[in-house]
Amino acid sequence: MTDAPLLEVQDLHVEFPIRSTLLRRKIGSTSAVNGVSFTLDAGESLGLVGESGSGKSTTALAVLRLTEATSGRILYRGTDLSELSPRRMRRFRREIQVVLQNPASALDSRMTVGDILAEPLRIHRIGDRSTHRDRVVELLRLVGLREDHVDRYPHQFSGGQQQRIAIARALAVEPSLLILDEPTSALDVSIQAQIINLLSDLQRDLGLAYLFIAHDLGVVRHLSRRVAVMYWGNAVEYGDIEEVYERPAHPYTRALMSAVPIDDPDQRGATLRELRGDTVTSATPPPGCRFQDRCPLVEDVCRTDAPRLLPVATAGHVAACHVTARAVE
Repeated sequence: MTDAPLLEVQDLHVEFPIRSTLLRRKIGSTSAVNGVSFTLDAGESLGLVGESGSGKSTTALAVLRLTEATSGRILYRGTDLSELSPRRMRRFRREIQVVLQNPASALDSRMTVGDILAEPLRIHRIGDRSTHRDRVVELLRLVGLREDHVDRYPHQFSGGQQQRIAIARALAVEPSLLILDEPTSALDVSIQAQIINLLSDLQRDLGLAYLFIAHDLGVVRHLSRRVAVMYWGNAVEYGDIEEVYERPAHPYTRALMSAVPIDDPDQRGATLRELRGDTVTSATPPPGCRFQDRCPLVEDVCRTDAPRLLPVATAGHVAACHVTARAVE
């Protein structure tokens, strides 16, 4: 593809200060995102997958400029968002919208659905009062809700309907990119499938690009063409979703895959990868591979040298693992 990507993240780092209890002085920092890079084309979906604390949401917040990057570049249609003033950034906020995990907390309980959906139109000065009602009704129909829902309040809807309202609000300003931060994890399984199908239909009809954040590779598979697997702020595997799903190369990805429900319990038992310990909570990563203390394949080199993302098999499939890299050689 010769055109520049819609979104390009280059060597993104995000650090948060550690402050003393008494005087709140900075005494150190913790790395939440450590050198993450990826691209996303117009109309494409990229999944960010990993456990809680892996840096997925922080990466998304940095793209949105709701958390400031410590270093790296965030290019949207060739413009580096990290260098923009708040005033100049405002124009790009119309282009990049977000749908959050919990719709009940994302929607203002004091506002009607009509007011919630019209608010982005007012903020970005799109149309006027005479056109807002028609646009609100159009948005409701787009996400499978009815016109008579316009005067109701969020608490009068189910969780799935609330998420449809949140999606409609994100679509109000006609963005090109939606950042979906675990948009189905707070919903029942049957409702999850409905929301995934809705997002798939909207992407097809509107040409949207998705940055889809989840902890479940099974969910990501239904919506994303490519996937980046994150652990403790690092991208440890990256590639085509079917390739990663069928032939996971990093031990952490294999462990995530073993948690995906499958039809044959016997096959599941044969492929299960046990992880040592719990999700990392330390502010200071060890030297070498950050996954070393939980990895079933750990070797001496893993404790001294940090692995780099290297090609695994097919073009574009890379993993950061010394054991995998040696097997490919």
